[in-house]
This record gives sequence, structure tokens and C-alpha cells, in this order.
Amino acid sequence: MNNKKKNRFFGIYYKHQSVSGYTLSVIDSFSNEGKMVQIITSDKAYLLKDTSQINISKEGIEFSINQEDLKISGSIKYQNLSKPNKDIMSYFRYLPIECKHNIYSMHHDISGNLLINNESISFDNGDGYMEGDEGRNFPKEYLWFNASKSDSSITLAIADIPLGLFHILGNTCLIKYKDKEYRFGTYNFSKVKKLSRKEIILKKGSYTLEINILDDSSFHPLKAPKKGDMICYIHECPSLPARYILKKKNDILIDTTHPFASFEYMFKDK
Repeated sequence: MNNKKKNRFFGIYYKHQSVSGYTLSVIDSFSNEGKMVQIITSDKAYLLKDTSQINISKEGIEFSINQEDLKISGSIKYQNLSKPNKDIMSYFRYLPIECKHNIYSMHHDISGNLLINNESISFDNGDGYMEGDEGRNFPKEYLWFNASKSDSSITLAIADIPLGLFHILGNTCLIKYKDKEYRFGTYNFSKVKKLSRKEIILKKGSYTLEINILDDSSFHPLKAPKKGDMICYIHECPSLPARYILKKKNDILIDTTHPFASFEYMFKDK
């Protein structure tokens, strides 16, 4: 990976969850400052001071981190990546917007063992997820939601998008349920009907998606880009309980409560 364009960023987000719900996420990014790696555990977020202490590939991730505030050793392997059938952004990818989103795997199988600050964590039979962002800036206001399991995975982003002199409230959502995909997006006339820290509702034609955040008490600060510099801060809750319901008219297609969803909420309270 290489990012040679000034005032731009590129990053990939790797999420790993154990059967018991321990969450370990890694953000591998490039910006004006060069390579940066951030690590989010269930308890805290860390900035990796020496990026040579981590090795990331399509097959997995290896850790040999030994710094004062964080020690991780071991490896996690990836198998059976589940790529979306189509681009998550559709034709919006070709518009001059400040941040573009990629989904590399809605869910994949993970295995391995890590020693994290003297605690042994098994990721055997765990769940993985992988996405990326690139552009000039992170949106000023946005939310992001993800929950990944082998039979039912969802990822959602809603953001204030500047387009010239105008701003739009853009949305994109992909649900993979068993072997079927359901999509919501500004590009297919999906509308945000409700937006808060506790409840999000999207509607597209006869389909309605409702997400209820059941607890959002633990957020960790992460660095984010502005004009290619990692000078802003966002906040992520890596593991919280949430429920999402997909309906077609009055028929419930999916009703799932996920105990270990992930959530970022950066909209100003109205």
C-alpha cells in the first residue's frame, strides 16, 4: 500500500472478535505523516509507536508489540473473506466527495491466539470484518455501525457530505443475511427517517431498517484525517449490544440482537 498524493489519506480497518466478544481492531493508515497504526482493544485505544512491530497481509496479522503502554504477541489468521457483490458506494464513488468508503469483507473466519498485556485471548472460531476509507477528510458529522457474524452481517454509514455549495445527508448500508444482500443508499433513494445516538431508521421503497443502540457507554478516541493530516479526533465504541430489524412492508425479514456491535457517532446533538 502506498499513498503518494499530498493532502490525502488511505486507511484499512481490521476488526477481530473472539467468541466471548473480546474486540481487537487495527487501523492501518497512510497520510501526510506517513504510515500510522492505531489499535483499539475492548478497553482502550493505542497509537503504535513502531509500526514494524506489526505485519498485516490478506492472510492475517502478526503482532510483536512491546511498548510501555501496550504489549501484544501472537497472530490471527483470516479465511473465507466475504466480499460484497457490488461496490458499496455505487456511482457515488465517481463524485468529487471528500471521503470514499470500501468494504473488503463483510465477514470472515478468524483463528489464532494473542497475549495482550499479559492476558491470553483466543480468537479461534471468531469473527472478522474489513473495510477502508480514502480521500481528503473524514466527514465533519457522521455515524458508523457494524456487526459481523457468519450468518448475518451489517455495516452502515451516514454522513454529512459537502458537494460544492450544498450539503447532503448521505447514507450507505449493506446487510448480508445468509446468502442474500440487502442494500440501502443515497444512490438508490434510501432516506434517513430518524437519526440519534440510540435509534437509526432508514427507508427505501417498501423496505425499512431500524437499528437500536442498547448501550453506548464506552467510547475510545482515535485520530482521523483533515486534508491528509491526522489532527482530528473521532470516538468509537468497539463492542456494544444493538438490535437491528429489517422489514418489507409489515413482514419482518431480519430481527437480530448482536451483543458485540461497533458504533461511532459524530453528529452534533440536535
